[in-house]
Amino acid sequence: MRQDRSGGALEEQSVARGEYKATLRVKLILFMVCSMKIEARTQRVRDPVHGLISFDKNEPVDQLARALIDTREFQRLRRIKQLGVSDFVYPGATHTRFAHCIGVFHTARKLIGIIKKEIEAVGEEFNPRRAETALIAALLHDLGHGPFSHTFEGVQKARGAKKRHEKWTADIIRNSAGEIQPLLNSFWKDESFCEAVAHLLEVEDPEDIYHAVVSSSFDADRLDYLRRDRLMTGTGAGAIDFDLLMEHLRVRAVDLEAPESDDDPEEQVHVATFCLDAKALPAAEQFLLARYTLHEQVYFHKTTRCIEHLVAKILGLVADAAAKPGAAKATGLEKNHPLLRFFAKDGEVVGNYLELDDVLVLSALERMQAADSKEIASLALRLRQRDLYKTLDLRSFGFDEGRQQRAARKIDAEFKAQVGSGRVFKDEGAAIGIYTQIGGDDERAHKKLHILDEATGPTEISRVSKVVGALASKAQFTRYYFESESERDQAKRRKKETA
Repeated sequence: MRQDRSGGALEEQSVARGEYKATLRVKLILFMVCSMKIEARTQRVRDPVHGLISFDKNEPVDQLARALIDTREFQRLRRIKQLGVSDFVYPGATHTRFAHCIGVFHTARKLIGIIKKEIEAVGEEFNPRRAETALIAALLHDLGHGPFSHTFEGVQKARGAKKRHEKWTADIIRNSAGEIQPLLNSFWKDESFCEAVAHLLEVEDPEDIYHAVVSSSFDADRLDYLRRDRLMTGTGAGAIDFDLLMEHLRVRAVDLEAPESDDDPEEQVHVATFCLDAKALPAAEQFLLARYTLHEQVYFHKTTRCIEHLVAKILGLVADAAAKPGAAKATGLEKNHPLLRFFAKDGEVVGNYLELDDVLVLSALERMQAADSKEIASLALRLRQRDLYKTLDLRSFGFDEGRQQRAARKIDAEFKAQVGSGRVFKDEGAAIGIYTQIGGDDERAHKKLHILDEATGPTEISRVSKVVGALASKAQFTRYYFESESERDQAKRRKKETA
């Protein structure tokens, strides 16, 4: 056996791949045997949001879901926190995308039950196969998140790699060398269940009501994370009346923006989605206010945003170093570290992507403290010790937008060099409105909440609710993060000049 470092690593990888394939074959055989010959058993998971979540022994889709949870791709979600670095602010916010995805699956089953009761209202019949597709898509919807989720996605976007986590999810599901694809394709015998699930997750425009289960104004994802994030952060705001909302949920057709067409530019596209009847208007207002409040108080918290910028900066520096000779010394990481391997040349390889998670990055910070790059070493130490940049929120100059803008112009001019060098971050990405979503805004028709009006049918909620209408326009938060506390204090003294 070769003893050199690189050769040894390659041989170890080869052995690992062989063992992994053998494990996959065993798991697949066991799953098929259990499905066909041995009576399955009902299994349960105790969840802090939903209570007992059962996987019924008599429901094949439940048993498939339970098998999928045991795959290495899904188990990886145990090592990715749902709220990224929010536990730096809210110590209890250590819940994972693993728990969230199981909760989304459970909620999706409730939404499918509503579709069964309501589908006749849009002149359709219940489609069991589309329902199965939606349920498994709900379970697997977050497989493609990288470490620190949207922060990592932002780092990749800044490097020119614009592949979003939805596309990564689809690629992981379709990966023939993984454990997901064989399980999915053993479920339907006459067509590809794997392709059906992947397509549902990556398609942008909704095709039917089953798409609404995983992507709509009232999808299973939001119905889980709103309740879960509020509970785990301990914030008092953001409560929703889940039971009342589900009781008054309906299925109706709404008009979407028509695709561009030379033949008929006036063409309208109709699709079935979830709506709420008029009795649920107060609960619907509360639902949207809960999202708004959680964005303002949790997702866009000034300290959370600061830490996200620091994480993005150190990952960006590692990515830059990975493409150059001497990357190991520059970063303090071993030569074959998954971060260096991913950033250097294998950024599109699913297997390498799956090696990345929060735990990997956090554990790498200790080694990064010994990096030859002083900037990487300094940032690693700051993150490990929570020695953060100092924040200046423009709202400290008052709520008058004109005054805030005058302050911003003065700070931009005075600290132009520091912003350019990274000693000062200017954050203008925290803009919230009533339809704000984590990771970006999406205000297409099927992502808006509709209330059933007896006279006009489904009506977008801001047209019937003064409360929601008042929050329809976005509120912009602009913050500066200073490496030096003295420079932050220097910028704060501009208050008198902007009065």
